[in-house]
Amino acid sequence: MAKAAKKSTLARAALIGVFLLCLCLIIAYLYRDDIFQTIQDPDQPFQTYEKPVAPDYTLAESWLALPDLQADPYEHPTAGDVFVVTPSVYRGGKHWVLRSDDLKRKSKLQRIVRPNYVTPYGSAGRLFAPYYRQASLYSFMTNREDARKAHDFAYQDVKRAFTYFLKNSPPERPIVLVGHNQGASHLQRLLADFFQGSLKSRLAVAYIIDYPLPIDTFQTTLKALKPCEAETDVNCVAAFGAFMPGDDVIAKRFVSRLVVHNGEEYKPVEGRELLCTNPLLWNRSNDYAPRRLHLGGVAAEGLDPNMKPAPRAKHVGVECQDGILYVDKPRSRSFRRPIQVGSKFRTLPSNLFYEDLRVNAEKRVQALIAKGDLPTRVKKLDDLDVIDIIDSPVTPIKN
Repeated sequence: MAKAAKKSTLARAALIGVFLLCLCLIIAYLYRDDIFQTIQDPDQPFQTYEKPVAPDYTLAESWLALPDLQADPYEHPTAGDVFVVTPSVYRGGKHWVLRSDDLKRKSKLQRIVRPNYVTPYGSAGRLFAPYYRQASLYSFMTNREDARKAHDFAYQDVKRAFTYFLKNSPPERPIVLVGHNQGASHLQRLLADFFQGSLKSRLAVAYIIDYPLPIDTFQTTLKALKPCEAETDVNCVAAFGAFMPGDDVIAKRFVSRLVVHNGEEYKPVEGRELLCTNPLLWNRSNDYAPRRLHLGGVAAEGLDPNMKPAPRAKHVGVECQDGILYVDKPRSRSFRRPIQVGSKFRTLPSNLFYEDLRVNAEKRVQALIAKGDLPTRVKKLDDLDVIDIIDSPVTPIKN
């Protein structure tokens, strides 16, 4: 009897242990994003944090994408110049910003970010995409003042890189600006700092993707610019934040907690009306765009920089509602958000609107050239056709 009772006790203990383990796993799953956020905290003030070495943008190694600056831009097969500010790849933990010598994240930028988020714009112009000491993903999850300082710190790198870009971008070439995720936050500041004067005439389009852009900024920091209303509008800004079924948590953060720069400091969006450009219709309407209009997405990894991935079309329909781009569940699992800790906040290893953006960027560059506002470069003398002139004696006219 004693042995039986002991076995029964052990069995109950084992069942209780299994139950508690299952309960812990369920709780961990339900609160996985909160746990993810907590473990990314650098746990030190930004002011005393030892900052990584700054990139030197005169060196090719400081760029994820950089054209041959020794070659004549006039001979390049594309007409524009594209400046891309890449999305977040560093979650946080030990540092507030991505270190310049972080080879793991640099590899991710090369393997995943470049083919999905930089390459699509290569048919519109020469590609410039800087490495920068981007703020950690954690800094976008907290309201701490340290986080704002990390954002501003990252923007200073982007600003220096863009200044170098302008020195190497001739005035006859249209400019396309692209910012994905964190990059879109920095791009808003570039637009405010550089495109409120004459330089706006060179802006074919600026794409603010997956970061909120309040419409009222077009009356304040971006008052010299306008939202794009049609697919060939130029000197304008297109913006959208795309969310799939199940993205309720980050959609709520998108319209309330993320911060935008007002010219002096970063402030939460707090429900302000946001710009939403439908990337299948290229207008600001609330009309539903069906799957048949989707030109194609790409889920690429590890491709050679010169290799173009094959887009997969007709995967989603989309519509803008209340400043958010609602996306149907993609037919392909490779375009959906992966199931992993913190997946709601990570950069997706795919670009659902790759081909839509590629085609549109090219159209807007050509539209700006056709507008005739940009200077036209005169051909070099050795490019001009040479006409041989044959000497001929002058014969006087007889009266």
